[in-house]
Amino acid sequence: MSQCGCFEQTLHYVSPSHGGWGVVRIAALVPESHHLFVCPFACGRHTALGGEMNGIKEQVSYLFIDEADIISGDYEQMIINGVDDLFEGLDKIPKVLFIFTACLDDLLGTDHEPILAELSEKYPDVQFRHCKMNPISLDSKLPPGVTLQMNMYSLLEKSTEQKNTVNLIGINTVAKNGDLRDILAQKGYRLLHISEYDGFEDFREMSSSKLDILAGPAAKMASKDMEKNLGIPTVEGYVTYREQDIDAFYTRLSEALGENLLPLTAPYRDKARQKIAEAKAVIGDYPIAVDYQAVLRPFSLALMLAENGFRVAMVASDGIPAFEQENYERLMELVSDLLLVNPLHHDLVKFGLTDKDFLCIGFDCGYITASDKVANLMEDDYMYGYDGVCRLMDMLIAAFNEKADVSEMIEKAGLII
Repeated sequence: MSQCGCFEQTLHYVSPSHGGWGVVRIAALVPESHHLFVCPFACGRHTALGGEMNGIKEQVSYLFIDEADIISGDYEQMIINGVDDLFEGLDKIPKVLFIFTACLDDLLGTDHEPILAELSEKYPDVQFRHCKMNPISLDSKLPPGVTLQMNMYSLLEKSTEQKNTVNLIGINTVAKNGDLRDILAQKGYRLLHISEYDGFEDFREMSSSKLDILAGPAAKMASKDMEKNLGIPTVEGYVTYREQDIDAFYTRLSEALGENLLPLTAPYRDKARQKIAEAKAVIGDYPIAVDYQAVLRPFSLALMLAENGFRVAMVASDGIPAFEQENYERLMELVSDLLLVNPLHHDLVKFGLTDKDFLCIGFDCGYITASDKVANLMEDDYMYGYDGVCRLMDMLIAAFNEKADVSEMIEKAGLII
């Protein structure tokens, strides 16, 4: 496998380690929501399994359709009738119903606005949103993950008051402690994240926030909608582990809030530097592999590691997104022999990397290399700012010293394609 040819468009190999949160698990972050999947039976299998594995199966229901339903012309009415039947069967009518449709719906060209309008008239206390679960749109400007974020935050209504709160959007989880939360608190601000709400009306307090922090590109369109419809401006703060980038983010955040936050970052920066030194002392020159399912910006993380003296040997990614291009170019200047691998490439089925030693960041790398040194991280979960750097260094030390069970990691991750 060549270093450049690994990004060619070719037949995909989808290994057992491939996947992530998926739309069903992300949508379940909305409190008091329910999800109705309208699709052929086969399309519902992996979401059903994902719901079971992630403990959210009670939030997910299905309306299975077949060719006869489509030909009959009653498809739209079936959805309305299906919602009626669903609400009759539930113990409690949800505050939000996400109606997911599969690829077939795109091919039919269904107009969902009249459907949602009729449902909203029948059930005025329920918010209805049409979402898509269509892999054929993954390479479009509006893939399912992007439109889902737009639907989730469209549930917020414009507020007449503004609170000293800041929203963190575009990332699935947030730690209860960390420099971002602590620094904002020192200036009188409270950090809000969708995962921390149990009630729908409580979740809606995010509409009163002074600012959105955009932590991941999937929510970029949602942040634009929030700025337009709610009057909440956005500061970009993609998850990163590089000191320069973290400081640059705090500079942007300071300007957006009209506060000088940089002096408050010093103790957190010092602690992160100490953790990096501790990890380097333990790991030494052992080769490291970085996985694009573990972190949003694998080239940025690999660059950070290389800049701090770690031996970065491989980056596993299915491409180089625009926001990673500069990091990729800098990385290649520092590590000229870097191996680039596409985990989806059909050659990976040959398992040609199992004869090499790697300390893997992410179990996808762990699977394709058969490594027993694996940091169990997926989609930057609970990582942000200098606290994220410290957490990652602790994970690397533990992964280096302890034998990993990658199969167990994959099973517990509850992966959804």
